[in-house]
Amino acid sequence: MRRTIVQLLTPMIQLFANLTSNRYDPGEFAKFAEDAGFDGATCSDHYWLREAAPHVWVALAAMGCATQRITIAPSFVNNLARSPFEFVQASVAMHRLSGGRFEAGLGAGWNENEIVATGQTYPSGPQRARMYREALLIARQLLTEGRCTFVGEHYRMEVPFIEALRAPEIPLVASVGGSWTMRHITPLVDRVELKFGRTTRGGSLDIPALASVTQDELVGMIAAVREVRPDIPIGLFVLFAAGESAAVEAVRASMGDNLCAEFVGDPKRVLDRLRSLESLGIGRVQLTELVPGSLERLGEAL
Repeated sequence: MRRTIVQLLTPMIQLFANLTSNRYDPGEFAKFAEDAGFDGATCSDHYWLREAAPHVWVALAAMGCATQRITIAPSFVNNLARSPFEFVQASVAMHRLSGGRFEAGLGAGWNENEIVATGQTYPSGPQRARMYREALLIARQLLTEGRCTFVGEHYRMEVPFIEALRAPEIPLVASVGGSWTMRHITPLVDRVELKFGRTTRGGSLDIPALASVTQDELVGMIAAVREVRPDIPIGLFVLFAAGESAAVEAVRASMGDNLCAEFVGDPKRVLDRLRSLESLGIGRVQLTELVPGSLERLGEAL
């Protein structure tokens, strides 16, 4: 595809392919993403969702070793399942292993079933949000100073100076969705990814809630983040389905006619709609397929 001089001088929106299933080999998945023209490959951090999930750090290591160009990142490390110290320790290792192509993304955690089923406590929404903020404060201090002294409501840490932990160049990324996280998390990080918070507020993915999301709602979320940090890069988490199969048609039927329905169907049309998000202020889209094979079909459209 030929681009004009203006287009060449203006970076297009970045597209990241997200790995959520152990049906795919992580290294092969990331190599596919790189060869197809995606800008990055990510891996979700779950024990399982609809099926068994890959271990986030093992998968990311395989991704980093299999690629040379694209950014590698988690989507996102689950703060309910990981210590913020482990998050930083592994992030520094991944950053070095990937030759500086790693971004450290931390999320609050939202899937209640996997947490409760594995014998852990699933905190309330406000508790998870405050735990999340404290974990990001700890992560920032460790990355910036290589040490951490912290006493909070949920965490207490006294980590002595460890030279190998200090890596202020690693971008710290957070997922935000509700008004509280937009106000209190956005100031702490280098990049945010918007997630429609009400779609997982009950501890599981709510498809009807996802189908009801409008573009005006997205525009309002972008404005809320910009009010806190006018210059912060903003990404968007998108669930999509590309192709013409019966499975894709079923997803289309469930999505109604609001914003998320535009990310279902013909791969070229889906790609055009994803790229149009740049006009709203979105610089990156992280793509999770609702129908297996959708990323491959979108890659062909790239």
